[in-house]
Amino acid sequence: MKLLIPKITLDQLSNTQQQIFYNLNTQRYGEPIASAVVEKLMSLPSEYDGLYFSHKDYCGIGMFYLKEKFILSTVYDGYNLDLIIAEFNSKNQFVTWLSNQSDQSMSLYGERFNNQTITKIRLNWFLEDHYSPVWNSYCNYLKDLQLR
Repeated sequence: MKLLIPKITLDQLSNTQQQIFYNLNTQRYGEPIASAVVEKLMSLPSEYDGLYFSHKDYCGIGMFYLKEKFILSTVYDGYNLDLIIAEFNSKNQFVTWLSNQSDQSMSLYGERFNNQTITKIRLNWFLEDHYSPVWNSYCNYLKDLQLR
């Protein structure tokens, strides 16, 4: 893993942000989800395809597969890479890293604490057949989850 933007440290968080941090889910994503995400990313090798939000302005953190690398990046204005946070040179390296992450640990990646970061819900949404990066699609997915 090549980390290009350092993780946010706990001492950089306000008291309120620290409370939020400690209340985030600490359950690791695990190998089955990580492997499925990797396979789907590899089927979409483009800076315009991957796991990301698509709306105006800051869109949070996205995951992409480009030039045989897995990339964690910020996204702006609804499409493609902006600032690369981390690069992974192999499938195994990325699966190992992602499987050991949680909503809590992912909240510290990027420029902004817990702002449209990768979560287990987003990973599962990405794995859906009807995945779309459009914000309204994600909102509908969340609504459907509540109805289940």
